[in-house]
Amino acid sequence: MKNKKLMRAMMLAMLLLASLSAAAQYVVCTGNHVRLRTGPSTGYPMLVWTSTGKPVWINKGQTLTYLGDANGFYNVLFDGKSVYISKQFARLAGTNNYSGGNSGSTVVVSGTNVRLRWGPSLNASIYTNGNGRPIYPSKGTRLTYLGQSGNWYKVRYNGNVLYISKDFSYVR
Repeated sequence: MKNKKLMRAMMLAMLLLASLSAAAQYVVCTGNHVRLRTGPSTGYPMLVWTSTGKPVWINKGQTLTYLGDANGFYNVLFDGKSVYISKQFARLAGTNNYSGGNSGSTVVVSGTNVRLRWGPSLNASIYTNGNGRPIYPSKGTRLTYLGQSGNWYKVRYNGNVLYISKDFSYVR
């Protein structure tokens, strides 16, 4: 019993230190209605509101304090609890990925019908085939990471240097 209380106190102290750190990092949710889990896999239960028993959902743009990485999930602080969010639906604020986008990284397409562009802007021309139809890489396609500009990753696809929105992709 004493060990459980000591472990709980130590965990709360670590969480408090992480949340108070001046250099604290944040995870930004990149999807809508994203579930939080009690552990680092979909095998763990979803976090639920104690008052209603309904699942906790977070939305695009919501930030959470980053605590660490585990098994394709970010460990984050939510409502004073250590929980997990899939990296598929989140990114580290300021770095836009957990690896920092080092050379050798790949950008994974996380949406469907995602347009690639010739520049880092919605005003840039869309990458098309010879008939002028957009070419959409399939969800899960891995593109070579070349850098980033604002909310865009610079990637290599079919031998071309193109840009993809960070809203529909992540670095692995």
